[in-house]
Amino acid sequence: MSITDGGVRGRDFVGYRIAGAISALVFILLLAWAVFEIFDGDSFVRPEVSMQAAGTEGEAIAERNQGTLLASEVLTARTKMLDERFRTGPSPEGETPELAGGDARIVSTPLEDGTALTSAWAVPSADDAAMLQAAGRVEGLSSLPYANAALYERPAGRDWRIGISDFVTHLGAIAILGMAFLLSAILALRGRVPIRQGKSGRTVKRFGLLERTTHWMTSVSFLGLAFTGIAIAYGETLFVPLGERVMGTLGWWSTWGHVLFAPTFFLGILLMIVMWTHRNLPSKLDLNWLAKFGGMFSDDGDHPPAKKFNAGQKLIFWSAVLGGLVLVATGVTLMFPYYFLGIEGMSWAMLIHAGLAVLMIAIFLGHIYIGSIGMHGAIDAMWSGKVDRNWAEEHHSIWLDEIDTQRSPAE
Repeated sequence: MSITDGGVRGRDFVGYRIAGAISALVFILLLAWAVFEIFDGDSFVRPEVSMQAAGTEGEAIAERNQGTLLASEVLTARTKMLDERFRTGPSPEGETPELAGGDARIVSTPLEDGTALTSAWAVPSADDAAMLQAAGRVEGLSSLPYANAALYERPAGRDWRIGISDFVTHLGAIAILGMAFLLSAILALRGRVPIRQGKSGRTVKRFGLLERTTHWMTSVSFLGLAFTGIAIAYGETLFVPLGERVMGTLGWWSTWGHVLFAPTFFLGILLMIVMWTHRNLPSKLDLNWLAKFGGMFSDDGDHPPAKKFNAGQKLIFWSAVLGGLVLVATGVTLMFPYYFLGIEGMSWAMLIHAGLAVLMIAIFLGHIYIGSIGMHGAIDAMWSGKVDRNWAEEHHSIWLDEIDTQRSPAE
């Protein structure tokens, strides 16, 4: 490598560090905003409206209950109207339930602040917890042709709403933004991982066409699932300020796109299992690699030896395979509601799907970083399929020795 080449490469590496510093500043501000949203209280799930009985008979309910409008009495009466005919009519001689035929109706009015109710759901006091038992679901009768249409109240749904909207959403944002900040800070402080000896100009084949096609198909599918999933989960925060029409259009495309990217993602996972599982089984070499963190933070000394896949790549592989299979399984369950699971199972499936998805997005940000700007020469492995021999010798020395041993003298 000439002095001129080294100077150009040095300027490029400084540029990457400046870009990393700017990105780190942006992400730390976004991360601080996400943390603030957790504690300011206005983003948490809480009741926004109250259901009340209105009309002349509704006023009678209010008077009977000292000003408290109980919609439950109207619901009870309407449920009786849907009961079996031999109990309620429609015979004129049959007994008509109270309120069933009058002008009582249910209306909703905004609540100024439902935070107190949310707190009561999430953290009951010691006295309340000792006295109260969790209420069971309240079901009635319904003529609507879909599952659980007659389920009027399910108190466990409060826990699900808090879990999906407060826990997963907020902590997922922190995980994604936190990983983005960490990677940007590493780029700013450490810079790119260089090829210490520079490029030799000689290459060695690392991945074939089928392997690269599988990798890119799975990667693009995962990115599509990630972007559409983020739009679904965080659309109200990110896109509503741009206008309801933008959010509506984006939400429509994201809903359908999230389903369309799933088959190719699943196919890619299956192909990776077949092609790469035997090379990603744990070995003693992995402990040494992890202890030295792959030599990523030092340009002095040799990188720890590795076969075709080092310990870091093995962790990414098993995250993709195991996490991907769970995402597919829970996703299919959500695509066919109540076909495989009941409402409790569906709730858990959605919580697992959402929580694992944001965690995998954070993990694969690290994979994308190392495979692109984080390490000099790494992207060639999946772009052209060939890597420079000096890169292979520094990061996968055992694998390079195996390749050289298999070659004939002429090659």
